[in-house]
Amino acid sequence: MPLTATWTSLPKKHLIDCRIFSVCSVQRTSPQGSAGTFYLIDALDWAGVIPVVDTPEGRKFIMIRQHRHGTNHLSLEFPGGIVDAGEDPAAAVSRELLEETGYRADMIVPLGILSPNPAMMTNRFHAYIAEGCTLECPQCLDEHEEIEVLLVPEREAIDLVGGEDMGHALMTAALFFYVRYRGFSS
Repeated sequence: MPLTATWTSLPKKHLIDCRIFSVCSVQRTSPQGSAGTFYLIDALDWAGVIPVVDTPEGRKFIMIRQHRHGTNHLSLEFPGGIVDAGEDPAAAVSRELLEETGYRADMIVPLGILSPNPAMMTNRFHAYIAEGCTLECPQCLDEHEEIEVLLVPEREAIDLVGGEDMGHALMTAALFFYVRYRGFSS
C-alpha cells in the first residue's frame, strides 16, 4: 500500500536542553492508527560551503582541520556551522567562511539541502560552493575553536573521502553535490 499521508502529532515535549540542540519527545499517530512516542534531536539548521580558489597549479579547495569532540579526532572538512535562528543559510556560510578561514567569496551558489538523519533529527543541512575566494583577513575563531586552514587540490580532496581524516558524512555529501555541479563523470 503506498503511503500518502503523514502522521498526526501532539505538541512536542522538551526533555533536555544541550545548548546546541535539545531532546524532545512527541506522540504521533499513523494514518492507519498506530500510535507511539518518538524521541527527536531538535537542532538549528547547519550550512557548509566548499570554497574554491583557482591557482596556477589548478583548482583548490579551502579546507579546515579541527578537533571534533564527538569522535575525539582531527577532521578535515569544509567550513561551516550552525545557521542562527532567522538567518539566511547563504549568509551563514559566508560568515563562517570568513571567520574560520579569513577568505571571502565573490559568489555563493546553493548546491542542495539534506536531512542529516531524518530518523531522529529535525534540522537540515544546506550545502554551497563559494567561487572566487580571496584571502581578506585573519581568522576570527570562537573561544573553543582551533582551526588549521589548508589549500587542497580538488582531485586530492575527492580521493580523501572515507579516509582517516575525512569521514565527516555531511562534508562527503557536500562534495557529492559539488561533483554533480561540476558535471564530473566516472
